[in-house]
Amino acid sequence: MTTPPFEIEILRGRVIEVQRDDNRVRRGSGLLRGMAVIWKHWKESFRLNRSYRQIHGTFTIEYPEERPRIPEAYRNMPILLYDDETGHELCTSCFQCERICPPQVIHMTQAKDPATGKPVPAVAEFIIEYDACMSCGFCAEVCPFDAIKMDHEFELSTDDHSGLTVHKAQLNRPISYYEKIAPTMWAEVREGALKKLQGNIRRRPDVIGIAPHLTERIAARRAELAVQAPASPPEAATPAASAEARKLSPEEKAAKLAAIRAANAAQASDGPPSADGASAAATPTDDKAARLAAIRAANAAKRKQVEEQARDGSGEEA
Repeated sequence: MTTPPFEIEILRGRVIEVQRDDNRVRRGSGLLRGMAVIWKHWKESFRLNRSYRQIHGTFTIEYPEERPRIPEAYRNMPILLYDDETGHELCTSCFQCERICPPQVIHMTQAKDPATGKPVPAVAEFIIEYDACMSCGFCAEVCPFDAIKMDHEFELSTDDHSGLTVHKAQLNRPISYYEKIAPTMWAEVREGALKKLQGNIRRRPDVIGIAPHLTERIAARRAELAVQAPASPPEAATPAASAEARKLSPEEKAAKLAAIRAANAAQASDGPPSADGASAAATPTDDKAARLAAIRAANAAKRKQVEEQARDGSGEEA
């Protein structure tokens, strides 16, 4: 009987017998040899290593008496930075970190100007769910203002589950704190971060954008400086005055700036009337509108003069 063409013939290999030693392995001897290895390492764990030549096996540091050296790029949980001098937070609530977060544990609310209701480049509330954060560091990488960084603190164990929902007041750290744990990484972005912060401070009214634990002190200090502020505009700063200003605390600096702005606004609104009854203290927008109106009036007068000359010329020819 012939094999059908559609059947596949499988060539099987030859069985090879492995010749073992004559001494057969007794039952339980492998377990005993394994226990002997464990006993050896356990006994050597009590040996004192007096030199590096005696170091053997795997060992750890004596924690918590000894602390590990953590590299700058180590990432644990996100934190927010604020300026030591002015107290202003670097965060502008651009929502980039909230969008990129893989587990969606970042939640923020943008601050608004209480007078106009328009949004300002500052964050009103910032919440991170530490219990679900995966420490990926995407939020720190995508932040265009270098406001969010990864902390090196890893001792966060707690039996209070609700305490792992961290708000802005608990997330805030001064720039000096991050500069201490990651000096090289902060030096690379310091100039750009502070330059962007100065631009955002000009768009923040009153104490909006200042770290929460400094807001009350700055508001109180601002009220004191507003009472003490002179009616006349401030004179040019002398070397002694500049030296004194450098000694002011962050809340005093912010309060003094707010008081000066309030005094200037009050003086502008109460300025002496001009000849045409308008206020002498005009805003830049009013000056621009006045110049534009003057240019339009001059152009209209010139066109009228040209038209009159044209009519006079045509009458003489007739």
